[in-house]
Formats: sequence, C-alpha cells, structure tokens
Amino acid sequence: MPNREQTIERITECWRDVFHAINSLAMLDWLGLDLTMAQLKALFALAGGEPMTVGALGQVLGIQLPAASHAADSLVRLELARRYEDPQDRRRTFVQLTPRAQALVEQLREGRRGLFHNWLAELADDDLAALLRGLQAIAAVAARH
Repeated sequence: MPNREQTIERITECWRDVFHAINSLAMLDWLGLDLTMAQLKALFALAGGEPMTVGALGQVLGIQLPAASHAADSLVRLELARRYEDPQDRRRTFVQLTPRAQALVEQLREGRRGLFHNWLAELADDDLAALLRGLQAIAAVAARH
C-alpha cells in the first residue's frame, strides 16, 4: 500500500496527465488562430465584456499606453474590437470586444470544458462521487490560501 507522499505524487502525476491531454486536444483550436501573442493577451484582457479604457488595458497587460493603443487598434482592424470616445470626456477612449470576439473567447474556453464534461460523463457513479469529494476538498484548501 502506498504511503501518503506516494499517493500525493501519483495524484499530481494524474492531474498533469489529464491537463496535458485536455491542452493537447484543445491546442488544435488555439493553433487555428491567426493572432499574435499581444493580440491574444489583449483579447483575453477585454473578455470580461465591459468596455475598458485604453489606459486600463495597458495597466492590465503591464504595457505603456502607446503599446496598448496599438494592441487595441490591431483588434479593431481584425474586427474583434471596437474603439470609441467617452461621451463625457473625449480624451478617453474605450475599447470593447465585438460579439464575434466574445464568441471566439467563449469557444476557446468552452472547448476544454466540454471535453472535460464528456470525460466525466464516462465515469461510473461511484468514481464521479469520489472525484467530487476530492475536488471539493482541494477547492476548500485552495480557498484558504
């Protein structure tokens, strides 16, 4: 019978294997994107749905205002975002994802979730219950940190 440390190590290996499999299969969707890393980061920074000033986008991404403006402009050219002036202060410019971009982000996020859901559906009820118990326990530990 394995000791506690061996059990923890085996769980860690299994966790890595599951996420490696998910990422490998989801990678096909990601590789199909024709976006630079800067564009992809800006896309996900704006994925909350609320308009963001270009300055706030720069802060989230940790880049200067000109670079943030360039990132926003590149998404606008790709029809993934729209820019518009603040009606109360024309010096401020907002950027917001288009519905098409929001759908793209959701597709990328849901691809993995759907895959994982399908794998869970293949588990026996007792395995599913044991997994739920274990994940709830680790979620509680994570919430404390």
